Amino acid sequence: MRGYLVLVFVLLSMFTTASNPELKEEVWIDGDSFYKSIGHKKKSTIYFRTWSGYVSQFLEDDSYYVAMQLDQSFDPLPKDAIELPSLATLAAIGDDELRKNYFRFLESFGRTYGINHMVLPDTIEFSAYEKEVINQANRHSPYYFLHKSSLSRTIPGSRKEFENEAESSPTIWIADQDINTKKLNKWSEKLESDRRVSFYSSLRKAKQAEYLPAYELPHSLARSVFAASTVAIDSKNVFPLKTSLITYLGMDQQLKKRLKQYVHVLDYRMPGVPCLVDARNHEGKVYDEDIILQVGMKEADHISLILPEVTIPNQDILIAKMLFGAHEVIGRNNHPFSRRIENPKFIGYTDLETAGMNANHLQWIDSLAIDAIKKYATPGMQLAVVKGGDLVFEKAYGFYTYDSLRKVSKETVYDIASVTKVAATLPAIALLLDQGKIHLDDSLSRHLSIFEKSNKSSVTIRQLLAHNSGLRSYVPFWSMMMNGDRLDAFYYKTPEDEAKDIRTYGLEPHPSMVDSLKSFIVQSQLIKNPDSYNYSDLGFMILHMIVEEVSGKPFDQFLKNEFYDPMGLTRTTFNPIRNGISPKDIVPTEYDQRYRKYQVWGEVHDRNALVFGGVAGHAGLFSTATDLAKMMTMFLNGGYYGGRQYISRETLDLLNIRYFDGNRRGLGWDKKDGKKDSASSLASDESFGHTGFTGTMVWADPEHDLIYVFLSNRIYPDADNWKLGHLNTRTHIHDVIYQSLESFE
Repeated sequence: MRGYLVLVFVLLSMFTTASNPELKEEVWIDGDSFYKSIGHKKKSTIYFRTWSGYVSQFLEDDSYYVAMQLDQSFDPLPKDAIELPSLATLAAIGDDELRKNYFRFLESFGRTYGINHMVLPDTIEFSAYEKEVINQANRHSPYYFLHKSSLSRTIPGSRKEFENEAESSPTIWIADQDINTKKLNKWSEKLESDRRVSFYSSLRKAKQAEYLPAYELPHSLARSVFAASTVAIDSKNVFPLKTSLITYLGMDQQLKKRLKQYVHVLDYRMPGVPCLVDARNHEGKVYDEDIILQVGMKEADHISLILPEVTIPNQDILIAKMLFGAHEVIGRNNHPFSRRIENPKFIGYTDLETAGMNANHLQWIDSLAIDAIKKYATPGMQLAVVKGGDLVFEKAYGFYTYDSLRKVSKETVYDIASVTKVAATLPAIALLLDQGKIHLDDSLSRHLSIFEKSNKSSVTIRQLLAHNSGLRSYVPFWSMMMNGDRLDAFYYKTPEDEAKDIRTYGLEPHPSMVDSLKSFIVQSQLIKNPDSYNYSDLGFMILHMIVEEVSGKPFDQFLKNEFYDPMGLTRTTFNPIRNGISPKDIVPTEYDQRYRKYQVWGEVHDRNALVFGGVAGHAGLFSTATDLAKMMTMFLNGGYYGGRQYISRETLDLLNIRYFDGNRRGLGWDKKDGKKDSASSLASDESFGHTGFTGTMVWADPEHDLIYVFLSNRIYPDADNWKLGHLNTRTHIHDVIYQSLESFE
């Protein structure tokens, strides 16, 4: 065995010198086992300073132990077609447990393919973070990850010296072939020539062989390493990007596609537009204000997102999320302008598989949507599904009307009807609760003097939110202002308006019209049993009045300032046409035969909300599925979204509780009761949401971290069209979404 091993040293030296005269190989010897192997009693270890083509010969031969030297690449088999994270990548990871998971993988990987030890690089000339990784690897498995600096650098001059040292000193020895070949030759005199030739032939053959391991770095671990080691060099605090337009200069079409999910993307420079230069595949000129996407510190003085050497499937998803604040950037770096960027919980985009949903199963949604449209349940619809904070399903079906002239898009705006209660009134009330300006058990008369002597003076905010206040479900207050098929003369602004029957309620109602509406609400009768549950629009009309009284601001302006603008809900507004949304981007609702005598388009459908000027607490808000998904994400995140705490988690938790017997509802939120549920039976008991008369629905489930938004205009052209409910399309689609989670493997 001794002579056989020594021949290895000699042949390796000859082979290496012939192929590359400047390359110096090293042989690492376990001294104790080497000495005993002279009598063929124990294996010896071959140490490889660098990967060579013949290394695989030893990996596959059980006669030897193999040790591989790790360098800055931190990859023991750099030619094996497996991409492992480098030392720089590992150094950027601030998560010790994640590093330990990687060390476990590396040790398992190495032992599986015949690497018995990995020798760590010397810590000289490395950064503090890199030294930390090297030392941590050694502490994790000190027998497997060995410090090279602790090894002996000489080989004994004689067998006797070798024997003595082997028994009294560390048993690790390094021999440089160029220096020690002659010495080792003396120990191989008895080796037979035919064995020498045979082994040399094997080495030559191994030199040309490919070494292909059977498995790769696990995807979940690779994704974690990639995410935790990406570094932001951000001297000007531009991350996360807050822009609606960006230039992308690069060749990564998948990334470009992902960027378009967040912003409009140009492929040329434009003044004032941020420019993202993908240095991985673009070699054009870089300017000071550019944002660089790169691997390694090539342009350290620029604003950069520095990616690790390791790549992962669908990394374009993660990069886009990092750029736009839907994923944290936590990698560490010695550069003075590198910084940890917390995840501000902006909604992100990912694919269904990554989110743990069965894409094939979700194809049933298409069938349900198409079936509803074919059966004239609604001209079209818009859907959004959020899983784990990511928008995983965003789709539009059908048309604005049954004439199929204009297709519904993801940007199309819908009248969301009673979803206004939870997308407008509820967050406004929650914010005032947080600010201590109101309390759940405050009476109406405490904040609204007009209720002091009414039958509702002692009704509380809690009761209004839970629909447990004794109020009627609905009163057609608008009809009280009519005289036949026209308004009472009192409610026209001018005689000319009266002569032409010009009603301005949808834009700027006559003040007396709003005053009359409030008076009608105050004077309205209660139901016989005021302590029982009775769903009521009137309660949220009153809550609308409370918000304006307490905040001192118009209801719509309060919501715009406090929620919609800072959250980036650009398609969410009352009175959309007046607020800059084109009628061509809004679906029509009912042809109003009873009040307006025209096709309602871009104007709130609910007539009581119309009398309020299109701004009310129970209806009037217009939005898109994506905007509502963002709002629901805020609720599901405990009031946090986009780097801002809008409402405290404690307040939101109070709203998601049932307070009254025989009442399935929380405060503002609809809940499941197993009887008349709009939500899927698979939704958890902690889930919450709301529906709207126009054929809309939002639902969030904390247990599954899942959000569902469904918008339609099922009331076009006739509000008496109940086919959507008869088909139960909203609930069936919700079922499919939950089933896709269960069927994912």
